[in-house]
Amino acid sequence: MDTPTAPLCIRRVLLDSLHLDPANARTHGERNLDSIRSSLQRFRQAEPLVVQKSTGRVIGGNGRLVAMRSLGWSECDVVEVDVDDLTATALGIALNRTSELAEWDLSALGTLLESLHEENALEGVGFDESEIDELLASLDAELGDVLGVEEDGAPEPPDEANEPARRPVDPGPPPPALRRQLRLG
Repeated sequence: MDTPTAPLCIRRVLLDSLHLDPANARTHGERNLDSIRSSLQRFRQAEPLVVQKSTGRVIGGNGRLVAMRSLGWSECDVVEVDVDDLTATALGIALNRTSELAEWDLSALGTLLESLHEENALEGVGFDESEIDELLASLDAELGDVLGVEEDGAPEPPDEANEPARRPVDPGPPPPALRRQLRLG
């Protein structure tokens, strides 16, 4: 297995020395840029841009560069990689595609978002209230399906002709998403 020949080195550069990748196949709509700006305003720059050393071409972080410029920033942190143009193009695609292939654990995400909501700490995370409500409602509906609860909150009646009598099972405390819905009524 190959290992890096040298450790990555983060350095601060002027934004004017960086160039958006003209071949970048990833687009950044206004909603995406708003989310990036909000994140930058709350958390500042938490990860460096990836830049081709010989050209100043941004390989990873074109959306962040646009957002930083729109916020009036004059400098940022970068990691420079010494690669040719072909490798820079391939790396740019790989950075975007590998991120895109990741999936959310929706139950864990719902719990985390609810926790942040309770602390009034959702600013900059990229989800708006309606998306969070939709996610939590979806999780609650899934939970209802698993527990055999209809939309009105009542358990589904057993089909007594085909099912033996069952003892009630204590499902334990409801998950945070369901607790939130019960609180909001």
